[in-house]
This record gives sequence, structure tokens and C-alpha cells, in this order.
Amino acid sequence: MKFIHAADLHLDSPLRGLARYEEAPVDELRIATREAFNNLVELAIEEKVSFVLLAGDLYDGTWQDFSTAIFLAKKLGELGREGIRVFGVLGNHDAQSKLTKELEKPKNLTLFPAGKATTEILEELEVAIHGQSFDQQHVVDNLAEGFPMARPGLFNIGLLHTSLDGREGHANYAPCKLDDLRAKDYHYWALGHVHAHEKVLTDPWVVFPGCLQGRHARETGPKGCCVVTVEDGQVESVDHRALDVIRWARSEVDLSQVNSLEGVLDRAGKAMRELLDDADDRIVATRLLFVGATKVHGELQAKTQWLRQKLMQLAAELNADQLWIEKVVIATTSKLDRVAVLSGDGALGGLAKSIMEISENQGGVRGLDIALSMLRDKLPPEVFVAEDGLKIDDEIVVARLIHEAKELLVGKLLESESES
Repeated sequence: MKFIHAADLHLDSPLRGLARYEEAPVDELRIATREAFNNLVELAIEEKVSFVLLAGDLYDGTWQDFSTAIFLAKKLGELGREGIRVFGVLGNHDAQSKLTKELEKPKNLTLFPAGKATTEILEELEVAIHGQSFDQQHVVDNLAEGFPMARPGLFNIGLLHTSLDGREGHANYAPCKLDDLRAKDYHYWALGHVHAHEKVLTDPWVVFPGCLQGRHARETGPKGCCVVTVEDGQVESVDHRALDVIRWARSEVDLSQVNSLEGVLDRAGKAMRELLDDADDRIVATRLLFVGATKVHGELQAKTQWLRQKLMQLAAELNADQLWIEKVVIATTSKLDRVAVLSGDGALGGLAKSIMEISENQGGVRGLDIALSMLRDKLPPEVFVAEDGLKIDDEIVVARLIHEAKELLVGKLLESESES
């Protein structure tokens, strides 16, 4: 027996923050979640699976485009014509969605109700599926505790949308502990909510398949579903299959041995070629992060726009249709002997030390609060509310900006000294 375990479809998830990127593949990004789900349907038919499990967040919050639900019904209908049933629970985003409340569900889709965990028995397969949906967005109760004990003689599956014992970047919804899951004696727990693939446990199997399609720069790497093979009532294999059509990536480019801007472009080109090789003909949306102590640190800080333009040109030459640079981050440091300068008694050393001693706490920089307030008044609101916007109310972000400003100033001083 085979079945597919998927979660967090977020069909037609609205794209935020892309308007400021003129070169972004917006059209491809808009349909990416649909294309990924279409890939799932094709995989289910190709693998001749017995059923598909959807562990929550089919839709995306308050999104009310009924064509989304029509698309889902059409694709589930394709599975139905192949005799493939689909079992799902509603997650926190579905609980917000008007679509889940007003449209009839496809005949081959069984959605577990909210309120209490219930069980579906597939007698011909000797399988019991236990599940419970969210009835509202913010579910803070431990739903796993209310799941029934395993049915003897059957292969038991738990279908649950949960943060488990907490995962970075995800709200703490329906929290539970692994001991709560073990106590039910199920063979497989099909979880959703966490967008990164994770095999949490193998006895019993506790699995997050991750989302089908990454939606922004923080959701990097292959995204897809799990194909689960069961033999003689036991899990034989859990294989993650990539279904995404756009691959988000974060590539660190080490410049510690680079002494020229030409060398920077050479290293960046190598990194981009590796991304394309690993993407299997998908579109790659990458964030390039330049790191390391390098003699070109000052030049990079002074020529950020030039660097991005050169990198965009290089990406176009490599594959204009498949590679998009989402962002360029310069996190290098100067390779000049800053220790000697900072320990010296000269004017340059004194000035550099004064800069480095500046507090990276927002309240420790005189006039910074006023400057940030003026910045907020002058810039458009979308700069601050976008997915990857400027979070000037976040103490960690402000501390990082202060640190980067100090590094830039000291780097410029050291650069000027080396040229004199």
C-alpha cells in the first residue's frame, strides 16, 4: 500500500512585497502553488496511491477568490476518477477562509470535523485514519490528547495540524509533545503547519512533509510531499518528493580569498551555476550573501548598486528564464589589520575605536530614535510591512543595522589608510 502525505498547500497565496522587484518572475510566482498541487495530483496517479492525506492549510487565510476552490475541486476530481480518496483536516488558515465554509467539497474528499477527533475506517485496506480540524485560527489546546487509541489489527494514522513542541517561525498552534503522540500507538502521524520537511521520529513515524511550494525567501530548498510505502502493516519507507516549480535559495559566497571585484563576480557566477545545476530545470529565486574578511570589503560597501546590476547581468547570461536574484546582502568585513589599527595610539586608531565602542542598542545611540521616526515618515508604508521589509521596530534588526554601519565606517577608514 502507498499513500501520499502533504500539507500547507496555501493555494493562490497572495504574493507580498514583489512589486518593488521589476525583474521578479511575478507571473510564474502567482501560479506556483497551483502548479505544485498539479504536480502532486500527477504523482498520486503515477504512483497509484491508495489515498492522499492533506494535513491542513489548503487555502490561505481570508483569501476569497472562488476560482481557488474551483481549481481544488477540479484537481481532486481527477483523483476521484482514478479511485483515489483524499482525507484532510482544516488548519489555522483554513479556519479563517470563507472558501472552506461556503463551497461544497468534492465527493472523494473527507474533511475531519472540528470539535473532537473522529475516525475513518478503510476496511479494504485495513487502515484507520484519525483526525480533527481547527474550528478557529488560534487553537491553543492540545488536540492530540483527545485522539482515540489505535484500532487493533489496523494500520493507524493520525492526521493533525500542529506546531508540535514548537518550531521556529511558526505560531504555537495545537501544541503537543511526542509522548502525547506515542501514547496513541499509531503507526504514522501525518502532521502539517511547519513548512520545512522533517522526519521527527521513526518509531512511530512522526512527519512534517513541509509545504508544497516555497512562497518567499525564508522558505528555501526543495518543497513537496511524502510518499509512504506500507508493507505487512508497517512503514517500509517515507520518501520526500520535490513538487515545487520555483526554488527559493540562500547562497553564501565566501570572499575571504578574493582581492578584486572581478574575483567577486567569478565567485558569484560559480555559486549561481551550482544553484541552477541543483534546481532540475526549476526557476531559482536566490538571495546572495557575501561573507568573509576581504580586501574588497570597502569597494563592495561603496558599490552595492553596481554589484547588483552586474550580478543581474551575469544571471541573465547564465539563464535569464530560470535564475532570479531576489536580494544581494553584503556581510563581509575588511581584511586589513584592524587589530593593529584599533590598538594603536594614533588619530586613526582613536577614531576607529570610538566607532567600534558605539552601543548597538537603539537607546544607546543619541538621536537614533528621531532619525528612525523621520525615516518612517519619508518612506512608503509598504517598505515596512512587506514580507522582507525594513523592521525598524525590531531591536535585533536595528542592532544589526548599527553593527553594519560601524563596520562600513571602520572599513572605509582602513581603506583610506591603506591607499594613503
